[in-house]
Amino acid sequence: MKLMSALFLIATMISLTACSLPVSIDADCAWAKPIRFSELTKNWLSTLSPWPEPVRQDFEKIAKHNDKHRAFCG
Repeated sequence: MKLMSALFLIATMISLTACSLPVSIDADCAWAKPIRFSELTKNWLSTLSPWPEPVRQDFEKIAKHNDKHRAFCG
């Protein structure tokens, strides 16, 4: 019982500490840049029909990253 109480207390302290950390959008966006494709890559992608599944999945990840970057970093 003491172990569970101690674990709960530690988890609560970590949660409160993490939630109280200052968040700076400028600092957080400094490392995250949108991913841009070159014209050569765009042309190559346009010749594939349909895209292989791993390529499609990677493209979706890149699109989601760029959407998040646009939403949070402008």
